[in-house]
Amino acid sequence: MHGFISEKQMPGHDIIVIGASAGGVEALTNLVQGLPQDLPAAIFIVIHVPAWGKSLLPDILSREGPLPATHAKDNEAIVHGHIYVAPPNYHMLVKHGHIRLVQGPKENGARPAVDPLFRTAARAYKRRVVGVVLTGTLDDGTAGLIDLKRQGGVAVVQDPKDALFSGMPSSAIQNVEVDHILPISSIAPTLVALAYEPVVEEGANTVSSESRFDMDTDIVEIDGAGMRSRGRPGIPSTFSCPDCGGSLYEQHEKGLLKFRCRVGHAYSTQSLVAAQAEAQEEALWAAIRSLEERAELMHRLAKNARDRIAMKSAERFEAQAKEAEERADLIREALFQGQLPVTDSQISNNGQMLTTAFKVVVLVAEAGGISALSYILCALPLDFPAPIIVVQRLDTESASSLITDVLNRPTTLPLKQAEEGDPLQPGIVYFAPPNEHLLVKPNLTLCLSEALLVDFARPSADLLLQSVAASLKDRAIAVVLSGRGSEGTMGIQAIHNMGGVVIAQDENTSEFFDMPSAAIATGNVDWVLPLDAIASTLVNLVTGDGKDFGCKDESLSVES
Repeated sequence: MHGFISEKQMPGHDIIVIGASAGGVEALTNLVQGLPQDLPAAIFIVIHVPAWGKSLLPDILSREGPLPATHAKDNEAIVHGHIYVAPPNYHMLVKHGHIRLVQGPKENGARPAVDPLFRTAARAYKRRVVGVVLTGTLDDGTAGLIDLKRQGGVAVVQDPKDALFSGMPSSAIQNVEVDHILPISSIAPTLVALAYEPVVEEGANTVSSESRFDMDTDIVEIDGAGMRSRGRPGIPSTFSCPDCGGSLYEQHEKGLLKFRCRVGHAYSTQSLVAAQAEAQEEALWAAIRSLEERAELMHRLAKNARDRIAMKSAERFEAQAKEAEERADLIREALFQGQLPVTDSQISNNGQMLTTAFKVVVLVAEAGGISALSYILCALPLDFPAPIIVVQRLDTESASSLITDVLNRPTTLPLKQAEEGDPLQPGIVYFAPPNEHLLVKPNLTLCLSEALLVDFARPSADLLLQSVAASLKDRAIAVVLSGRGSEGTMGIQAIHNMGGVVIAQDENTSEFFDMPSAAIATGNVDWVLPLDAIASTLVNLVTGDGKDFGCKDESLSVES
C-alpha cells in the first residue's frame, strides 16, 4: 500500500505535475505504461477538456498502466503511487498534503488549466516538483513552468518533433531553461529516476509571500474581497478580456508577457490572439445570422403584402430582403476569403459535376481519434473501392507529414496528405493538412483553403462534409469518431439531406463520446456502431446500391 506524503525523511522528486492538451490522451497512455507499480511519487494531470465534456481519462490510464488513476476530489489527501486527474470545469491546485478543486477564473481560456497546477505545486513543494509539458496547442504551462523552475523544480518537456501538437512543448522550450527534452518513450524512465533521487530542499530560489508569484498562486481561488484588496494586477493595457470584457493588465515575468483582468482571467500572448480570433469569428457569424433573419422577415412581409394586393409594399420588402442577403454574402466571402463551398445552383450552371460510379467516405475525428482511425484503416481491404478523406485536427506547428507517419503502420491502403487539385481515386486515404480547410469540388478534385476559422477550427469537418454532400449527394458516407465538442453536426445534416449515409461510433468504444453523441442527437445518424464493426459496414455500403445495403440490423445498428 502506498503511503502519504512524508516530510520527515529526505524525499525524492515525489510531486510530478503533467500538462497536456490536443493529442494528450495518446501521449499519457504511452507514458503511464512505463511507470512502476511502486512509484514513490504522486502524479497530477491536467488535460484540456470542455466544461460540458465527460472525461474518461482516469479509466483509460488505469487500464493502460499499473498505477490507479482517479478524478481528484476537493481536499483529498495526496498519496504516493496514485494518479490524480483534474475533472472537467475545475482547476486542480496542489497544497501541502492535499488537493484543492476550484471553479475560479479561466486561464488561457481553459478550466482546468495547466499553469495553476504547476505554480501551486511549486509553491507547496518547491524543489521536490517535476513539471512535464506534453503535446498541445498554444502555450498553456509555460508560465507555470517558469514559476516551477524559479522554485528549484525540474522541467521536463516532450520533444516537439515527437509530439502530435508541438505548440505547448515549443513554447516551454523557448521560454524556460528546460532540464530534459525527451521523446514520450523516454519520459517515464526519467520520472522514475527523479522520484528516487534525494532532494536537498534548502537553497531553492523562493520568493516572498508579497510577490507577484504568491498573488498568481492564489488568484484562482480567492473571493471578490480578496481580489479587490490586491488592486490592479499589473500595468493597464489597451486590450479587453475575451471572457468578461473588462480591461486586461500586462504582467512581465522573465521576458514572458502575460495578461490578467481585474476578476482574474489570465491569458498568454498566444492564447489571447486565439481568443480574439474566436471572438472575431463569433461576431461575423452573428452578423450573418442577423442579416439572414432580417431577409427572412422581409420575405414574409412581402408575401403578406402581396396577399393584400399591396404590390408597392411587397416590392419594398423584397428589395430590403435582397439587400440583407447581399450583405450576408459579403461577410461570408470575407470569412472564406473567396473560397466558399460550391452550391447546387453553381453545379448545374457550370456543368462541372461529373458522373462517378464510386462513393466517397469521410472520417471525422478529434481527441482519441488516432487509435480509432488506425483500427478502421488497418481493417479495410487493399481493393477498397472508394476514396477516403480524413479530418483529424492538427495544430499549425505540427510537421505536415506527422499524421501519416503515425497512421502508416500495417494498413494496406496508401495514405496521402491532400494537395490542391488532387483528383479523388478509390483506395487512397487523403488527410486534411494542418491549418487548411479541405473541400471537394464538383469535378471530384480537392481544394485547400486558408480561409478564417469555421467554428474555431481549421480544417473544419463541417465545411468538408458540406462540400462532399453538394458534390456527391447520395454517394457520400460520413463517419463521426471519437472526439470532444460537437464539430461535424452541420456537415452530417447536409450529408443526410442529400441522401447520404451517416455513421457514428458508439459510446462503449469511444474514448471521447462528445462528437458522436452530438451527431446522434441531430437525428441524422443512420448507424451507431462499435469500432470493430465500422470497417466491415463501410465495405458493404460502398459495394452496395444504397444506404440499406448490408447488415443494418440489431447486431450493428445498436442505437439507431
